[in-house]
Amino acid sequence: MENHGTIGRRDFLKAAALSSVAMGAAGMLASCAPGGEKGGSSATGSENIAWDKEATIVVAGSGTGAFAALAAKKLGAESVILLEKGTMWGGTAATSGGGMAIPLTDVAKAAGAEDSLEEVLKYFQNASEGRANPAVVESFATNGNDFLNWMLETMGWQCNPSPLFSDYYEPVEGWAPFGRASLGFAKDDGSTGAAFMWTELKAALEEAGVEIMMETPATQLVTDSSGAVIGVKATSGRDEIAIRADAVLLATGGFDHDDEMRAKHMPFKILATNAVATNTGDGHKMGMAIGADVSLMDSCWGAPAVLTTGQDPKELIETGTIAQEIAGTDWAMYRGLPGAVVVNRKGHRIGNEATAYDSFFRAFSYYDNGEMEHINIPSYLICDSACWNTYSMPGHTVGSMDGGYFDETYGSESSGDEVPSHFVVADTLEELAEKLGIDPEGLANEIARFNENAEQGIDPVYHRGEKHLDVATTGVMAGSRTDLANPCLAPLSTPPFYGAVYVPGTCGTGGGLTINENAQVMSAMGEPIPGLYAAGNCSSGVSGGRYVHGGISIGAGSVMGWVAVNHALGL
Repeated sequence: MENHGTIGRRDFLKAAALSSVAMGAAGMLASCAPGGEKGGSSATGSENIAWDKEATIVVAGSGTGAFAALAAKKLGAESVILLEKGTMWGGTAATSGGGMAIPLTDVAKAAGAEDSLEEVLKYFQNASEGRANPAVVESFATNGNDFLNWMLETMGWQCNPSPLFSDYYEPVEGWAPFGRASLGFAKDDGSTGAAFMWTELKAALEEAGVEIMMETPATQLVTDSSGAVIGVKATSGRDEIAIRADAVLLATGGFDHDDEMRAKHMPFKILATNAVATNTGDGHKMGMAIGADVSLMDSCWGAPAVLTTGQDPKELIETGTIAQEIAGTDWAMYRGLPGAVVVNRKGHRIGNEATAYDSFFRAFSYYDNGEMEHINIPSYLICDSACWNTYSMPGHTVGSMDGGYFDETYGSESSGDEVPSHFVVADTLEELAEKLGIDPEGLANEIARFNENAEQGIDPVYHRGEKHLDVATTGVMAGSRTDLANPCLAPLSTPPFYGAVYVPGTCGTGGGLTINENAQVMSAMGEPIPGLYAAGNCSSGVSGGRYVHGGISIGAGSVMGWVAVNHALGL
């Protein structure tokens, strides 16, 4: 990078594309620390424990939990142990774009953002329809800048807010076009994105003396007779180990890959996820086993996807299973391109295709009480050859939208005339409809109306391309075209036509153990459970179950992990 203090547009896109305290109780650790040399009680209060290890703080999960573990050691914890269930360091976070959403930061202010705590609180409440906890939002908003400045100084990274992936729930009151979302990180050598971040995080943890235990899932919280958490059990190889701790921070991710939990809590079928396979609700289950409250379990971070895996969506629905989808995940790269739409089996469009992934995902929830089913699951992505030959689609690489990142990540080595197996092609819309199982007449009529309006650059049904977010995200992905009346709209009129199955997916579930402003886990009776904290997708989070802007999962998890360790250490 020529200027080490800034990040160029391509690097912003790399960092933003995928994916962003009340302090006190200084005597808290003394009041809940385990007494005696060895021993204590399990969650049942009936078992003496022979401790295999001891630590000031144990962190379960190497995603955003990695920042918390590093902060704990740097802020004075005598010993810190980080447990990672899988073989993959960093979990889902390490596969993302690495962007963080943190409001009210010095770097955003320096870049020209104008914001206030009042506006942040207003936006979170309105975007979540009143489900966000104001005290937790305020803690997140008032501690985020301290965390970010500490991280930049500690890691030696640079950071700027991305102009893309801004607040997603436009135009609710409190919405802001710039400054809160998708902070992108870089090194002096130009490295950007999550891969370099979590590689360097691991090195920093090892240098700081944090003990990292890979392939060691936490399995059970250990409590004393008063109900305070005094440690955790884990499985390491074939052995069960018990680790005594002054505090335990759960950062174990969501429950995307637990079929039973999804069936129990999700309000409609989720057919795809790009979350790592180890996200099976472990932290949720451990917390609930000792009486923890849970919140927002019906929420997830919506990430619609072209189903590239070859699985039958009807079979996924019937069996209650989920596809591990990476290539087809649609971060506003496909559905909103000029010459593309998403329709249901009746041939009707289901929403504004240029909007953000989380808000578009909500269109799948519509229940047709005439058909008595979620008529939008599955839906279908359709485009004409003008779109197909101009833009990349999953498994089909054409040109470049941003210097190659999307093509390299989601495209394929082949291009040109080869059509990936997950797409069908037809000379007419009617033929395409027959191949995909869409009502031919319904599709033909819908596209005719759409085309007439698109020629004029308008979408009177869903207002596609009218919002700042539409133009600054999907419009930019499409190359900020000036030959169109609307950079997000073009007719579907040039045969042949292409179509693929399009399904509701996630990049993580969004509900979990209820936390307060200190990231303490709350009991079902509304009291903090001494010694237990949670952050990230195993917690209730900060945003009321809505993906309010790009990078909120990593941003909220990282900041609340910081809040947790500061509180646990009495700072």
